[in-house]
Amino acid sequence: MISLKDTLKMKRFLILILFSLSYFKSDSQDLLFPINPGSQNYLSGNLGELRSDHFHMGLDIKTYGRINLPVYASDDGYIERLRVSGTGYGKVLYLKHNEGYKSVYAHLNSFHKNIEKYVTEYQYRNEKFIVNLFPGKKFYFKKGEIIGYSGNSGSSGGPHLHYEIRDSYDNVLNPLNFSFKEVKDNVNPIINTLSFKTLDIHSRINGKFGVVDIPINNKNEININLEGKIGISISGYDRLDSYLNKVGISRFQLFLDDKLIIDNKIDTLSYNETNFVSWFIDQDIFKKFRKQYVKLYQDDGNKLSFHKNEKNGILNFIKNEKYLLKIIVYDSFKNKNSIYINVNQNNIADKSNYIDFFNDNYYVLGNTLIIRSKKENRELIEIKYKNRLDISKYSFNDEIYNYYLIDLRENFPQKAFLQEKEINFNFIEIEKDKIYDLDNENVKLEISKSNIFDTTYIEFDKSVDTIEKFIFKNSLPLKKGVSVTLKPEKVYNKEKSFVYDITYKPSFIGGRWEENKIKFRTSELSKYSILEDKEPPVIERIKFNSDQMKFRIYDELSGIKSYEGRINNNWILFEYDNKNDIIISKKRNSIQSFKGKFVLEVIDNANNIRTLNLNL
Repeated sequence: MISLKDTLKMKRFLILILFSLSYFKSDSQDLLFPINPGSQNYLSGNLGELRSDHFHMGLDIKTYGRINLPVYASDDGYIERLRVSGTGYGKVLYLKHNEGYKSVYAHLNSFHKNIEKYVTEYQYRNEKFIVNLFPGKKFYFKKGEIIGYSGNSGSSGGPHLHYEIRDSYDNVLNPLNFSFKEVKDNVNPIINTLSFKTLDIHSRINGKFGVVDIPINNKNEININLEGKIGISISGYDRLDSYLNKVGISRFQLFLDDKLIIDNKIDTLSYNETNFVSWFIDQDIFKKFRKQYVKLYQDDGNKLSFHKNEKNGILNFIKNEKYLLKIIVYDSFKNKNSIYINVNQNNIADKSNYIDFFNDNYYVLGNTLIIRSKKENRELIEIKYKNRLDISKYSFNDEIYNYYLIDLRENFPQKAFLQEKEINFNFIEIEKDKIYDLDNENVKLEISKSNIFDTTYIEFDKSVDTIEKFIFKNSLPLKKGVSVTLKPEKVYNKEKSFVYDITYKPSFIGGRWEENKIKFRTSELSKYSILEDKEPPVIERIKFNSDQMKFRIYDELSGIKSYEGRINNNWILFEYDNKNDIIISKKRNSIQSFKGKFVLEVIDNANNIRTLNLNL
């Protein structure tokens, strides 16, 4: 009998074959570049480039701060889908080609006039701005015909065209494999920094445990001493000809003594895995510095389709045995850069920076708890477990501290007694492939076995001062959202009070009250509070006449939930530019004039209402 696990492996293998076939066909496909065809174009983003919470899924083509540049159909086809929103891709067209491919054109300012009329009529008829339409084969275009005009709609950081090529399964393909002559690149990618991480309690880097950061600074060779299981991460970027924008690196290779161990090439991506970028980068470094280092190795939960790694790319070094590593990075035009790493070949390692993750004299790295205590105090510390008290000797030290290591898979400490202080641990062990319903007096977690990438050790703490804080520490991104229920001590106005992430500036999460508890879903456990928003949104008039109305609408705390404008009780379409807090009226047709009694109602996420009444 074939197991479910074997079936999933076979399915994954077949998908990869389909990817390969799609890529083979795409390389010979003759497509038209969608903007300024025949002229050199410049990019501000490429496929697989790392964004804050996802892989970038296509090309960002620069328009030099301008909007309304003509956007051309890359090949014959019909508009399979069109969408309008104030966030995400904004105004976007999906063009299905006769060969089964699709091209996607996002952040547009406007569509072709026939599509624009079709969409506007639908919006007025249904009294809604956000639309997601599948018009069948109503709109057919020949290769080279104008299908829309470039813009800055949705979550765009500036005027540009986002462009994708997809196969018939909606997997994105690398547009730079289609040999567009409009994009040129003769520039080698850059390696900024390498990081080395100990992956179990027995591993060491230059005799210590933790994460080491080594700046490259145009060097092509470094020296380091490694022992045990080590993971390597890399920070770098690429540039194209004649422009300074940084884009992503498309391929990473690592050789151990001339044997290829790691080969990660981003040529295709599934939309199902775009958010898995959180596990492709080193999360410890990202949370500390907000810098993205690509992990050349795979954790247990990282099953990205483009990985081709031996033993998941995790390297195992024998103390004092010599090794030679070589890392090569490539861009999509096969320009490359490389660096050699001499391992255990020299007692003097290159100058490196041990990253300090300590908070309250301890932190968790993978499955290991690291505690530090000043050397002048004592060599031994006491660790309290559930049913015993242990004396621990330090594992290594430096000029100031002794460091103590505990494998959390074997021991789960409750307290550590240092001479200078006492540390209380509040660990929750969340194992992969298990279902959890963790419930205590402060919080409840509901986690299905498909929620997490790998076993993780979360700490929870609660504090009550001017506001209640529900704090999750050591948390890592999740595959899917989990249910969290907060159990506050204070009494709240349930109509106006909701959950906010307070890691930085308060960010509205929401939640649903159930008696005296509030429940919400999240894809990353963080630091939360329950805040009350009693203030209505703000409306600022920018332009107001019979031809066009323009307002700025915003809310200082919970954010905008909805808005609606009417003249003489007739609904008016307002297009929403979410990033700039702007709404702009749009006429149903050229003969429409805005005259009469105008009412604009804006509601925030705490259901506070602001109403503006004007006459035209």
